[in-house]
Amino acid sequence: MTWVGVLAYEGVEELDLAGVVAPLTKAARCTQHNSGLRVLTAGPTPEVTGSNGLVIGGLRTLAALSSCAAVVLPGGRGAEEAAASPLLREAVAEAAARGAALFSVCTGALLVAAAGVPARRMAVHGGKQDLLRKLTSAEIGRGLIRDPGLTSVGGLPGPGIKAVDIAFEVIRRFAAECVPCVAQRLEVLAPSWPVTISAAGPATNEEEEPRLG
Repeated sequence: MTWVGVLAYEGVEELDLAGVVAPLTKAARCTQHNSGLRVLTAGPTPEVTGSNGLVIGGLRTLAALSSCAAVVLPGGRGAEEAAASPLLREAVAEAAARGAALFSVCTGALLVAAAGVPARRMAVHGGKQDLLRKLTSAEIGRGLIRDPGLTSVGGLPGPGIKAVDIAFEVIRRFAAECVPCVAQRLEVLAPSWPVTISAAGPATNEEEEPRLG
């Protein structure tokens, strides 16, 4: 059984949170394959309010993340404040230290950097690159960046929803056989990112398959 934890906090972007949780939950419930995938949502309190006012309840405690093979960090208006929280920084740092795979959506990268997680390259929302540079010496890029221990997305407009893109990255890593099933259930094309773009601008081709969806 593989647990994936999704972090919620005050001011988390609802689209980032739901865009991750929905595909992952569909993979966990896939009846065509026994993926063994399980999903939980945890936070510093049992209930938080999202960036747009949606109240999100039923959250597990941060201690629940200790059982997770992967932790996903959504972005949101509250990401900067969350990154300043010793409690959240400790939870992210602990997950990284024990080898959990980290995934961040847009400003979720701020929490990764504030926790001191080492990374060579990171992606973040285009308007938050300067803020991220204050927290990390990593190269700040755009698009979807796969770095050892961290997969991050942000800063590059596209037709897809970046939280969904990250969800499919998690599914590919831990339950690859469920990718077609989840894509069919959601009636989307499973996304594929062919390039990583550095802060300087030039694109580096890393895959042949074009990005769809």
